[in-house]
Amino acid sequence: MMQDIVGFIIYQILDKAPLFLGLIALIGLLLQRKKVTEVIDGTVKTVVGLLVLTVGSGTLLSSLTPIMGQLNSTLNIQGVLPANEAAFGVTMLQLANEVTLTFILGFLLHLFFIFIIPFRCCKNVYLTVHIQLFLATFMVLSLPGVLGISGMTLIVTGAVLCALYWTLTPAITRKLAQHFIGDDLTLGHHQQAGAWLASKVARRVGNPAQDAEILKLPGFLSMFRDNTLSLAFLMPLIFLGIGLSVGQQGISELSGKTNWIVWLCMQGLTFTAGVVVLLVGVRMFIGSVVPAFKGISDRLLPDAVPALDCPALFPYSPTGAMLGFVASVAGALLVMGATIVFNCAIIVFPSPIIMFFDGCTMGVFGNKYGGYKGALAAGLVTSLLAHAGIILLYPLMGPLFGSGLMFSNIDFTLIFLPLLYLLKFIGTAFGLVL
Repeated sequence: MMQDIVGFIIYQILDKAPLFLGLIALIGLLLQRKKVTEVIDGTVKTVVGLLVLTVGSGTLLSSLTPIMGQLNSTLNIQGVLPANEAAFGVTMLQLANEVTLTFILGFLLHLFFIFIIPFRCCKNVYLTVHIQLFLATFMVLSLPGVLGISGMTLIVTGAVLCALYWTLTPAITRKLAQHFIGDDLTLGHHQQAGAWLASKVARRVGNPAQDAEILKLPGFLSMFRDNTLSLAFLMPLIFLGIGLSVGQQGISELSGKTNWIVWLCMQGLTFTAGVVVLLVGVRMFIGSVVPAFKGISDRLLPDAVPALDCPALFPYSPTGAMLGFVASVAGALLVMGATIVFNCAIIVFPSPIIMFFDGCTMGVFGNKYGGYKGALAAGLVTSLLAHAGIILLYPLMGPLFGSGLMFSNIDFTLIFLPLLYLLKFIGTAFGLVL
């Protein structure tokens, strides 16, 4: 009887990601002695949020998989679109429990590291939980291939690496932004090393006295601040680019009676709709999980500075952000063109995440350290590196490889690309991997 109960809990509840994460939210809220209504609200929205996320992920796959499959078979290449939410959603269909445990352990280690590290600049609590989940997912995907580890060893190793990144890197942007933000907040994204590079590039090419905020930009650029509008504009163009690489005949096999160009545009818009649905699920899920973790961090470390999502920095230089975005688009197109022209085995398509979120953030730091020229140079250089880095990172992504989706952001290239290849060298040297 007891064996049946244990089996039921393990295989029917803990093995179901929405129920498992709902249980985590329930425990976290109960530990904070929340009201009954708040506990029910947080638990239910966590479960439903993850289910909505799953629906959005299915929509992404249904729109992207056919055209990527045709691209791969026609040209004998691997096409990849870097998009964090999409890659996360698809991975959670298979590895939700491993990702969740890596995230939870990593977050607790992060709080412990903040507590024991004496340096004031490292007293930053990483509160962008969706970004933390993306990194935990990235670790769960990549570490088995580079170190040959699995199970609890994988979870602990991934959690330690995540915690070190979440603890140490926000100190970089806290110092970089001291003269225009102070100690109100710092950056908590996959862009801290990128911001350091942006500041160095900007100093080389520009002058902070030539502030981008003096410039007047066309009003239409402001629409790209809206995720849905920017995706609805960019994704049909990206799908058209993929379709042109495949050719009319190959796409017509997929589109049937629908005109092949119209079909590509509709697939791009369907992908956009999938992202919108996925984001609704992510926001609902994160909005329910965050209070439990934020409550813990606030009680343990009340004087720490919050490390927040990159849009928190955009108001400090909105024009610089837009210039960084424009330059980042140019960098993305250059990398895509180069991978096609040089017949690379992996074709990297422009990432909406890198172009907008990275581009805008790099533009802010670029402008503060090099004026409008610095904003443009920072956006261009970091976009080139982030997109090019995907070529080497994508093959390390285990079950995500071949899906046509990949994680993005500049720090994956600047920090985790060399780290993974170093770990792969160590794993090979010690016979952990072939």
